[in-house]
Amino acid sequence: MAVLRPRNVNVQLLACLVDEDDVDDSDYRFLTDGQRVRYVTTAPGTFLGAEDDRTFEPILLGELFPQFPSGSWNKGHVAKDTATGETAFVKTETVQLAGIKNIWHPVKLNEFDFTQQRRIRQRVHVSTHPNLNNGKPVLIKLAVWPWEMASMEVETTAYQLIDGRSIGPKFLGHVTEGNDGRVVGFIIEWVQGARAAGLEDIECCKMALGRLHKLDIKFGDINKHNFLVRDGQGIVLVDFEMVEFGCSPEEADFEMGDLKRTLQDKSSRGGVEPHQEQ
Repeated sequence: MAVLRPRNVNVQLLACLVDEDDVDDSDYRFLTDGQRVRYVTTAPGTFLGAEDDRTFEPILLGELFPQFPSGSWNKGHVAKDTATGETAFVKTETVQLAGIKNIWHPVKLNEFDFTQQRRIRQRVHVSTHPNLNNGKPVLIKLAVWPWEMASMEVETTAYQLIDGRSIGPKFLGHVTEGNDGRVVGFIIEWVQGARAAGLEDIECCKMALGRLHKLDIKFGDINKHNFLVRDGQGIVLVDFEMVEFGCSPEEADFEMGDLKRTLQDKSSRGGVEPHQEQ
């Protein structure tokens, strides 16, 4: 007779990276009791069934996952218990997770105090907050996984250096993971109604990129979807994850010279930026 496990009624799936072939660990990010974030890995072969079951929250938490242990742990590992053969939390621990170090803006807001309106990507969504931007939508970008923290640190610093220089969206504050104070993301202006730049916009794009180069910053990803045209307000640069600080004049010239090619690119390389959504 199958063992009926208690349903994890106070657990919410926030994000997951599931190995399709189930030969490596899979990673999950959960919110428990509406306030505590837990990171859980599952060993290969822990759950039988299709990949969809391992990402579909009702099945994942109601049928596959064992009951979450209580306590203050933030990192756990689920596998088959070697003694019983049952799926179990074989390890839980409390670890010091990395966070953004460059906290340069005075505003810090809890990730879970935002009202999520639309998820653009797993890391990016449009939200509102009662105490921010007069309740109008803003864009939230998170380091969902610890290994994303380095690029988030770079992008946070880039926004500090361009602040007030009419280069990118307005930076509105930092995002903390729950109430523990660990900064895991940022809030920026949502550039609503913008479009990706084309070759006809090259002169405005050069001006915007030039302002960045004057700060000795190499953009690093000059695909056309990162140059947004906003009617009456010029070009807005977005996505600073790949910037490089201390850019040499030669590097700046090379990047500027490559701009025409990228604006002519007819492919979907770079995707559709979330700022372009209506």
